[in-house]
Amino acid sequence: MVASCSNGGPEKEVEPDAVSDSVVVAEEEDTLDLFDEVEVPKSADELFNDFFYSFTSDESFQMSRIKFPLVCKDGDEKLKISRSDWKNFNRFTSQDYYSALYERENEIDLQKDTSLSHVSVEWIYLHDAYIEKYNFQRIKGVWILMDIEKSDFYHNPNGSFLRFYADFVSDSISYEKSLAHPLKLLISNEDDDTKYEEETLSESGWKDFKKDMPLPNEFLININYGQSYFSQNRKILLIEGVSNSLFVKYTFDRSNGQWRLFRIEI
Repeated sequence: MVASCSNGGPEKEVEPDAVSDSVVVAEEEDTLDLFDEVEVPKSADELFNDFFYSFTSDESFQMSRIKFPLVCKDGDEKLKISRSDWKNFNRFTSQDYYSALYERENEIDLQKDTSLSHVSVEWIYLHDAYIEKYNFQRIKGVWILMDIEKSDFYHNPNGSFLRFYADFVSDSISYEKSLAHPLKLLISNEDDDTKYEEETLSESGWKDFKKDMPLPNEFLININYGQSYFSQNRKILLIEGVSNSLFVKYTFDRSNGQWRLFRIEI
């Protein structure tokens, strides 16, 4: 069996004789057995975003929140990642922003739901059309990374949009064709965030805006809190800063088979 859950990214494969014993492990002390011995403040796990900030910024905390050996699934293939080899597979370092894809405005508040028990973080490689899905579960009140699943865009409910988005952020001709006319810009009121001032962005205005607030163009992170993905005609890309006031909401619509960015909210 070829182990394609490699540490070099989606395009590389590891032949069986190249996989070390420390990567494919038969037995290792299960992280879940250690939880009763560790006291963790309840506040660290109330909101997934708060947990995820600690998970990406604190190495020791991160190691305590992974179920080792960690199973990586790629189709019918499975690879077990040991604690010692996690550093070679780790995609999670300090993040400057969070992002998530939605279809419905009323589901954006899911990130504030303290009753969630399962959240997936998708690491989307735009150039390779490849996705690593990190599945977290809340067990005994604490969030744990349980396993990893790998797939391509064609097996993802957001696949059509992701293929469009990869072109949109990498091809100037593509994004110029994919802007609504007019392109709406909604600016929130500092004193009342339920009120907006509406402007219209020209093509040059969009280029200036894009310089100040560039869209992710190599990989995209999608935190799935349980939002629905039924529609293939609207996507909302929400980007929020981790330790700053960054907030941008891009709304894309599809009409006659063509995706377009038609509204930005800041």
